[in-house]
Amino acid sequence: MRARSLVAALAIAFGRVVVPAPALAAPPAALPGASPADLAAAKKLFATGLKLYNEGSFREALSAFDKANAIAPRVSLQRNIAQCHRDLKDFAGAFDAYGVLLARYGASMSVPDKRSVQHAIDELATLTGTIRIAVAEPGAAVSLDDHDAGTTPLAGPLRANLGTHVVTVAKAGFETIRKEVKLSGSDEATVAGPLQPEVATGHLVVNAPPDAKVEVFVDGTDVGPAPWEGDVKPGVHVVEARGADRLAPPKQVDVVRRERVEIALELTSATGRVQIDSHTADAAIAIDGAPVGKGVWEGTLPAGEHEVTIEAAGFRPYKRPFFVHAGETFSEDARLESETPGSGPPTYEGLYTGLEFFGFATPSGASNVFAKECPSSPCQSSSPLGAGLGVRVGYAFGWVAVEAMALGSYDYSTASVTYAGGGTTDVARTESYAFHRFGGGGAIGARFSTKHPHLRLTGALLGGFETMANIYKQDASVPGETATSEQTSPTTTYTAPLLMADAGVLVGWANGAKVHVALVTMLQFVGGAATAPGLSSTNLGNGSFTTPSLQVAQGTQVFIGPMIGFDFGL
Repeated sequence: MRARSLVAALAIAFGRVVVPAPALAAPPAALPGASPADLAAAKKLFATGLKLYNEGSFREALSAFDKANAIAPRVSLQRNIAQCHRDLKDFAGAFDAYGVLLARYGASMSVPDKRSVQHAIDELATLTGTIRIAVAEPGAAVSLDDHDAGTTPLAGPLRANLGTHVVTVAKAGFETIRKEVKLSGSDEATVAGPLQPEVATGHLVVNAPPDAKVEVFVDGTDVGPAPWEGDVKPGVHVVEARGADRLAPPKQVDVVRRERVEIALELTSATGRVQIDSHTADAAIAIDGAPVGKGVWEGTLPAGEHEVTIEAAGFRPYKRPFFVHAGETFSEDARLESETPGSGPPTYEGLYTGLEFFGFATPSGASNVFAKECPSSPCQSSSPLGAGLGVRVGYAFGWVAVEAMALGSYDYSTASVTYAGGGTTDVARTESYAFHRFGGGGAIGARFSTKHPHLRLTGALLGGFETMANIYKQDASVPGETATSEQTSPTTTYTAPLLMADAGVLVGWANGAKVHVALVTMLQFVGGAATAPGLSSTNLGNGSFTTPSLQVAQGTQVFIGPMIGFDFGL
């Protein structure tokens, strides 16, 4: 019935006359400058809106009428828009649409039509309410039920249907106002400001006993005496406290924006013991600028950072910060350095290091298969010659020191053998060998040294292990022929116990750098034979030969040679 009455109420539509009714309709007239295509689109939207309205699809019809009205505004379209809002029970929307109808087309409307529209507006006013936005801050975005309603200042109150609504007023840099409003017929509600500056911090409260005399530290920064409270950035912060005799250990606290967090300090004793030894009887010791004693001092200090200063005639001033932990003992071995190297009293206790180079020969001779048991006469072999590098570190207790050493070494030897041959599978030939052995290891033991500022006799005995890699190169030739064969063996390794001894002198400054000259002896206990794999069959001259696996080392290897190095420290 409603759809039929609306159709009857439409005015002129595309050249046809329809009986006038409360809602008039006519074919849209284009805006000035609109193209024929725009007018065609408006007419099509108009027809679609009529069809949808007849079918009871009021929301879809409203959309079509709105679009047609945007292209070609007309009183009948505005009336249809208002009617659709009313049929959808959107009384606030209908109120606004009728208001636009009256404001925009009232001057050209007949008196009865104007009276009818005003009557509809008055009736809708009792079915709606208004919301006044009393926010002075300009440019704030206003939304009603999550729909954009403009920016402050608004032209007038917002009209809304009866019931509960949510109004939001927001602007960057300010806290958002979000308020729930309930409207009854003809009500006017108010959403008031002012907008408050946005809070980007949380509030932290640090509580402490009334008698606590401690400073509060937040993230390492002194913020004042306890109790304390203040605004901090959101996130995890570390809170602690320090005083002359008490402290609170670091404690993590998570602060949330706009929230208040309270923590209580757990205070404990804030002192620790300090022991300082300058190794110089008349050295003046001061803590935090205040003299406390001479030579050696032991006492109690508040927990926290301090600075020790030690001064003595003929020595460089000693200054160093240190930290005292509550309930713990801090020891400082503060050896003074002489202003002139070697002029101070020498000490023979403490840490030292050394770097040394050594060369060696092998009086026991080579221990490869050609030196031990010649497979075919004649055989010749040379005694290995080599060199090495060692790094030492030790701690002296006077005459005796505990020392550890890491070393690497390399040695080289040669051998040759002549085979008479016997047929094509064992050709007559001479084979020459070059043996290379290299590796490294470590040892630990004791060192004994005399006490003298500039010249000290020293010797050591250390035991450990050394891992050696062995390779050899073979050159074979046939007498009377120019053809030769060259092959290199795979690498063969073995690990053997090592015994080292040295005896020599240290020459240099007292408690400074020294030259270390000595004779070193190394014994390497290989034990059973270390054997390298054989080589593949080789064609040479008019025949061929095969090299079986070769013994490269066995038994006890003895290395003796000179050593020169540098010691640092004692």
